[in-house]
Amino acid sequence: MMTKPPLDKGNPIFGHSIKFNNDALSLIQDLQVKYGDVFEISILNERVTMFMSPSATKHIYLDPEDNFSSKHGWEFSLGKAFENGLMLRDFDDHKFHRGLLQDSFRRDALVNYLHIIQPILDEWIENLKSKKSFNLYETMKGLMFKISIELFFDEIDNSRLKELERLFTDSIKSATSVVRTPLPFTKLKKGLKARQELLTYFQKKAETVDIDKKTLFSELVKTNKHETGLSNYEIAEHMIFLLLAAHDTTTSTLTSAIHHLSTNKNFYEQLKDESNGISFTDIADLKNGLKAESLFSEAMRKYPPVPFSVRYVMRDTEVENYKLDGGTYVAIGPLVLHNDERYWDRPDTYNPERFLDTDEINDSYFPFSGGAHTCLGKFFASYLFKNVIYKLVTNFDNISSSEPLSINPAPIPYPRKDVKISIS
Repeated sequence: MMTKPPLDKGNPIFGHSIKFNNDALSLIQDLQVKYGDVFEISILNERVTMFMSPSATKHIYLDPEDNFSSKHGWEFSLGKAFENGLMLRDFDDHKFHRGLLQDSFRRDALVNYLHIIQPILDEWIENLKSKKSFNLYETMKGLMFKISIELFFDEIDNSRLKELERLFTDSIKSATSVVRTPLPFTKLKKGLKARQELLTYFQKKAETVDIDKKTLFSELVKTNKHETGLSNYEIAEHMIFLLLAAHDTTTSTLTSAIHHLSTNKNFYEQLKDESNGISFTDIADLKNGLKAESLFSEAMRKYPPVPFSVRYVMRDTEVENYKLDGGTYVAIGPLVLHNDERYWDRPDTYNPERFLDTDEINDSYFPFSGGAHTCLGKFFASYLFKNVIYKLVTNFDNISSSEPLSINPAPIPYPRKDVKISIS
């Protein structure tokens, strides 16, 4: 017999929106204690049914009957700032666009990207060598922006970098705004304005880009040379979303991982040993870096880049005997599953070694979403992460920090306060 999920209305005016934005993990864990793994809450003036079990998460991600719309789910949470990005497309339309974008993430293209970023990483290391310490999140954000400029923007005019950084930042900040109406001076208003400017920028760049440069942008532009390829406008829409998907997520993953290394000298030395003889542009070599892979996996467990995924219910259906009405919303939470002691040994502890046994599969682990919307860039994210980590451990004998790192894990993971890392 189907049942309706229990409802918790939260604050009479704001529902759970403010608490969710301030500490989503604690909020949902408290509600789990009260109601179990399925319950309904109020977010951004909409009721959302939360499913916090591995089986329901897998079912909703796989969506075998096309009952759940990713497009309308993310429109509700992200708004129009990232309209028609890959995650904001559904079913056959999503399959078509994903197929075109997939070509930009083929193996030889990823190798080209790794070669392109080497000078940027080497310059970053040389700059660090002149310092005794650095602000962790700020430094990672700056490094990822430079890499994004090279791979995504394909910009050679340095005078435009500040302008692009502003647009880039405004568009991403709009994704985390609690206010979802573009009122004057709000993050969303700035984000929508930035979107229009970026759309214009990318469309013009698509007309003049050198497709032999082998950047991600040039690879994407090549698709519009085919009869059924993307238009320049569609390319611009995808580029804006790829910025969100690639930049802040990698920044936060590296931030938590490097902070862990600053407090774990033994694992730091193990990574240093592992990096010996590894070619940073050889994918086979990078895949064999199991210590670095375990650090990447643990960073993705503790603070998954997509902590919650929202879906719109297309028609009346059920999930695990719970009735869902068409026209409502559901959400699944890898962040909650990844920090649930029922599925993980001491989940509060940051422990990369839990992933060293590559034969052991944890069915509650969803670092890259799932189903048709599994992250396209997951392999490149791993290779980029390892490049940064290996460059760090091979060039510095020691890194340390006396400051704790506190991450606000949702809507996009970021530190509540930056921490200083000492290097020698």
